Amino acid sequence: MEDKYIKEFYNEVSKTIEGDHKIILEPNRELKEDWIEYDQVKWELEESLQNLVTKLQKEQNMSFEEKILEVYKYICLNYIYDDNVLYFFKKDVSDLNNIKYIAVDWYGRIIDEQWKENRKKHNRRVCYEFARFYAKAINELLDGNDNLEAFMLGDKENLHYVTGLTGKDYSIILDLDDFNKIKDLTRLKLGLTINGITILRDESGKFQKVVDHFNENRPDNLIEVKDAKEKLAQKNIIEYFNKVIDILKPYNIDSQGFFEYMRYIVESEEIEVEKIWKEVKGGSEKRYVRCLIFDLNNKTYLIDTVEQKLNEVDKEKIDNKIFISNPQENQYSYYGG
Repeated sequence: MEDKYIKEFYNEVSKTIEGDHKIILEPNRELKEDWIEYDQVKWELEESLQNLVTKLQKEQNMSFEEKILEVYKYICLNYIYDDNVLYFFKKDVSDLNNIKYIAVDWYGRIIDEQWKENRKKHNRRVCYEFARFYAKAINELLDGNDNLEAFMLGDKENLHYVTGLTGKDYSIILDLDDFNKIKDLTRLKLGLTINGITILRDESGKFQKVVDHFNENRPDNLIEVKDAKEKLAQKNIIEYFNKVIDILKPYNIDSQGFFEYMRYIVESEEIEVEKIWKEVKGGSEKRYVRCLIFDLNNKTYLIDTVEQKLNEVDKEKIDNKIFISNPQENQYSYYGG
């Protein structure tokens, strides 16, 4: 594809989205800008995704845009977010006037053959991996069409990565795992609408029409949850939260998805929440997931995202061998892959 479209995409992002961003390309391109970065590994598709792309390449009754959403849907339904990476965010105190938390640079990004083998044992992936193989899938579906190109878009702090798609017809950001909200990895498992696609430019409405068609007959939120809120929220808020938990259980969503949904539910009631980390026991690797703590009516409650339960607790008696409040204050060795 002509480099001018990538430059135009970067300008569109700069005008639309806050913060400093960079574009990550597959190795062996010649484009050189201070906001361009080249990935350190060859882009490859996992076997199941490669099979899907190969099947879609032969499909004559779907548009390119419909195929893009088919891959999007497949990823959302068949993978989960590897929330273990969130445990490896570190506290950066290099500037005491701007203390912040940053992601380790290598998790899911700088990988080797052992990492790939370990990843075959489960379906947990991080944003860098999603963005990498989604961009690769889209480019394979282009099948030589150089009017469009997919690549990765990230913020300069390495906190989050998404897939970008741009060319003559449109510029799109595809973000299926924004962990600051209920991400599409969770929403599509619940049968809800897609809301992780940002259209920067689409003068003909070509891409927007496909997204709108996909979202037809899909609710923005679970109807059962809306009904529970109307019946219980004003009468017994804890009973309402427990009802939502019961509604979510049959969907078998992962701990991070459960965390996001319950955080949304609790914060919608103007209740402030805190994160606390729980070690997942009994697995082949050391893993930690985020749970929720909040205070209400002089009581403290814990939403355990592993057990998917809400319990009243005494903060002073929480087992600090299982639950950790501030992992980012320390350094931890990485286990697994």
